[in-house]
Amino acid sequence: MTKSDKHILIIMVAGIGDVVMASKSIRAMRNAFPDAHLHLLTSSEAAPLASNYPYLDHVWSFPIREFRKEKSLALEMFKTIMRLREIRFDMAVNLYRVVSRPGALRMGLLFALLKANTKVGHDSRGFGMFLHKKAPAEIFQNRHFVDAMMDIALLAEGVPDHDGIEVFWDQGVEKKWDPPFQDDKSNRHPRIGINPGSDRPEKRWDPHHYASVADRLAEKSGAAICILGGPGEESIASTIQGAMKHPAMSLAGKLSLDELAYVLSRLDLLITNDSGPMHMAAAVKTPVVAIFGPEDPVYTRPYTSPDKYRIVQGRVPCRPCTRKKCERPLCMELVEPEEVLKACLELLNGH
Repeated sequence: MTKSDKHILIIMVAGIGDVVMASKSIRAMRNAFPDAHLHLLTSSEAAPLASNYPYLDHVWSFPIREFRKEKSLALEMFKTIMRLREIRFDMAVNLYRVVSRPGALRMGLLFALLKANTKVGHDSRGFGMFLHKKAPAEIFQNRHFVDAMMDIALLAEGVPDHDGIEVFWDQGVEKKWDPPFQDDKSNRHPRIGINPGSDRPEKRWDPHHYASVADRLAEKSGAAICILGGPGEESIASTIQGAMKHPAMSLAGKLSLDELAYVLSRLDLLITNDSGPMHMAAAVKTPVVAIFGPEDPVYTRPYTSPDKYRIVQGRVPCRPCTRKKCERPLCMELVEPEEVLKACLELLNGH
């Protein structure tokens, strides 16, 4: 296909799960502009996953989370912005919600520096003054982020379809990870993944509870247990392994994002905290039991059919929580292993 001279920039400077949730809107933009050069500016952690999306021509990495700890990255970020400024974009679209005035100011500064004929985004906290097309401030209220972001894409002339969110991987990883997940059709037991990590400690369920549920599932169904986790989460996986009576394979810290996406697609069930892998599992249609703590699942539940997920959460009056740190997250402490086990069995029996 010959590309036109049209360049469109989509901005989703957020986590892995956020980019997966944005995939439906990104596809809508490609549907509307099949011959355009479609760019994505995203976080450095999500960029490797985004580079596999067939709808995108260019993925720009922005070390936004690393910058919070290492201010010397400001020069690298400025250089990226200047490179983007050299491109005369026909449109720049920020899909994510704006929730604070400092956030609106930072995104507004980026939009002020960009050269784009049309700028589209969430009219919240003053960000609207930098935009030509503005989604109302209340667009994200009591709605799943996937649906709210789609409305922003529609404002940017995106063309929706009936498919859900998606995730892709380099096909080369399949050869490496096929052997551990080969089916023995004469003795097929469910493959169950456990994802005990998350980007915030208060969103993590007790590892010993995970071990208890995993043991019960192994006893009831003969399930093969696989413990997942990103870099730095190896110790959590080790704690679960050590607390279990039955053997479990730990892949914590051993998988790239490509490999994680493929492994998730080979599972019969994922038990997980509210996290990026939760959204990746939903995207590959793997059944999910999601344990929610401070966040409201109305906004970020697994975006898949109702028969493929269950939400388990403690009953507390303080959800959703806006505190950056919680000394004692009762919302997670109140989640009982029996509740999680029941949800797992429901999905396994249905599956």
